[in-house]
Amino acid sequence: MDTDDDISALEEEEEEVALLSHSTLSCELKLSPPEPTVSSPCNSELSCPHTQSLNTSLEEFVSCDSEDDDAPSPTPHSTRPRSFSASRKESKTVVRYMIRSARTHLTKEEKFVVYTVEVQRFVQCPDGENQMLYKPVPKCCASFTRRYSEFLAVYSALMESHRSLMEEFEGFPKKVLIGNFSKEVITERCKGLARFMNFVQEEGVLCRTAVFSKFLYHPEIIASNNHLLHSQFEEAEPILENTYVLLNNLQWDTGLMLRILCQLIVCLYALSNYERCYLFAKHALKKFQLPINRNVCKELYLPLLVFCDNLWRILGKDRNAIRKKIDILNKQKAQEDVVPNLLDLLRDEIAIRTLH
Repeated sequence: MDTDDDISALEEEEEEVALLSHSTLSCELKLSPPEPTVSSPCNSELSCPHTQSLNTSLEEFVSCDSEDDDAPSPTPHSTRPRSFSASRKESKTVVRYMIRSARTHLTKEEKFVVYTVEVQRFVQCPDGENQMLYKPVPKCCASFTRRYSEFLAVYSALMESHRSLMEEFEGFPKKVLIGNFSKEVITERCKGLARFMNFVQEEGVLCRTAVFSKFLYHPEIIASNNHLLHSQFEEAEPILENTYVLLNNLQWDTGLMLRILCQLIVCLYALSNYERCYLFAKHALKKFQLPINRNVCKELYLPLLVFCDNLWRILGKDRNAIRKKIDILNKQKAQEDVVPNLLDLLRDEIAIRTLH
């Protein structure tokens, strides 16, 4: 049975739905997944139901932020309506991976296939005595692209470090020397790679390994860090938003998730997208104020408040609550301390990590 903390975390997940968006990448080969079933999606080949491109408007953000929209739309196989709020204590969320598409990429040196992976969060709800429903959480879908060689590197590393667990998995796509660009080979690879990622996700020991975590989001973090250091905010913003959605789905590294959220906020501000920046900034303040996050990224909280105070001033918002929090925190620190600019602080952190 879920604890009160679990229920509180689930409520927080529902509130976050309003801020998450996703852009579908174009590709040459598109794969049509089967219809979702009420059985566990963990053992199927392509188990995630199709999700449309999720582009959230500012109006939807404001609407969802002010309303308690906690009931995802039922799937076609949901034979009887079930109140999500009523069954909250019996529900939990799971993460599923799917290879949505593949495309051939050609450079001067080589030709290879790039696979687009979608990461979707589902609410798992009981439906009858021995049945489970998996309902996709709206606007909680992220994506990234990887080559087959990158999947193979993760598989090989896990086989070396956790052989006993990995031997339970069968069907990782093998290397193909001839015909590896055919539609049949690519389609079968997509199925096998999806099964592989979902198998790793289900094994808590495997999914928390450094090699799997880096595979999921490390390339994007390196890219967004480089863009931030060079003030390329327009290039960094979509990468950061997608990475935040991904990290929010995984719920593995709260500190990294909050840092990415702060980086997204300063990018939106630099692009003069103040309204969207305001919505994500409000979201960030709520995240920082959660009891479970009180000791996470503490060095960012006061600079974030000062940043929000200035943003609220630009937009003509009520700043009283923020000013009170700033005054309380200022009294707790030494008089000579100067609150660093949020963007400068984030850049300094990136530079230090890069050096090490």
